[in-house]
Amino acid sequence: MPMPKFPLKHGALVALLLGGLPARAQSTLPGFDLEHLEVNVGRGLSVLRNGELLVTGGLSVGLVGQYQQLPLVLLNGERQLELVRNRASAVLSGSYGVLPWLEVGAQVPIVLWQQGEDPSTVGLTPLASQGLGTPEVQARLGVLSRRDDQPVDLAVDLGLGLPLGSAAVLGRDSGLRVRALAHVGTQVGSLKPSLEAGVLLRSRNPLSAPGATGQALEVRLGAGVTTSGQGLRGELAVKAAFAADMAQPSVEVLGGGRIPLSEGLELHALAGPGLGNTPGTPIARVLLGVSFRSEPPPRMETLPEPVPQLRLEELQTRPERRPAQHVEPVPTRELLPPEPDSSSQP
Repeated sequence: MPMPKFPLKHGALVALLLGGLPARAQSTLPGFDLEHLEVNVGRGLSVLRNGELLVTGGLSVGLVGQYQQLPLVLLNGERQLELVRNRASAVLSGSYGVLPWLEVGAQVPIVLWQQGEDPSTVGLTPLASQGLGTPEVQARLGVLSRRDDQPVDLAVDLGLGLPLGSAAVLGRDSGLRVRALAHVGTQVGSLKPSLEAGVLLRSRNPLSAPGATGQALEVRLGAGVTTSGQGLRGELAVKAAFAADMAQPSVEVLGGGRIPLSEGLELHALAGPGLGNTPGTPIARVLLGVSFRSEPPPRMETLPEPVPQLRLEELQTRPERRPAQHVEPVPTRELLPPEPDSSSQP
């Protein structure tokens, strides 16, 4: 029998036939990675890349904490279950510039606390309140750079999500997550716009259809802008995701800013609403993070030929050259006027 359709409200509401779960005392909710938002590792906005890479030998580390409201609500007709009403998590990330065109990074998310309604009333096992999310390793490949007098910064990210998280906290998929994403950015006056687009290959969301297996291709798009300068800088980002196992697209709008605390150390904060009924899209999200970046100064250009070195001692002991004292005689007879001829006078 086909699954009946249920009305959706604002927020992350899932049309799930709770009565269709196996008839046991309690059933475990199928595990999947509830988190949709990606934290940027390295240069760029807090949640959006801009095509820039760290210089060779550069290091960037960051810690971001976030709060989500209603990222997962189950709906069955008139019955609504706020399975995850509040969720607080943190992401520890880092990246390193290996070559002018290569940067490697990693991030580890942790669910610090989540809370919701008791699912045992509908025969589901309660979720864990803490646990590990999906760790990810990535490589960022530079294609174009404004450091080389190119008009834009362009790079490609390749990421691999490892299924090491906790299924009980909705922190992992059943298999690997593979991501490929291109991002570009430039500067126009005091504004630095950026765009990104890519795909994520992941396990199908089991809530889209009970017992669903296999892989799903998720398309991810993003656009943002940040101001330039040395002091307080503003940020605005829009993130969207589309997939066949999503009832509606997932869209989040986040705005905020960042301010330097000391050399290389910055504090940033973002907040905004989520739009759509996809699991993992909260009705509101708040992020607060701190990042540190250290990059060596640019290398000096090497001259093609060695420059002769001159020591001060050599200059002081070198004999002084004086012009020769003798003077060469200069014939001047030819310069005098000719003498008059006496025979021609009367």
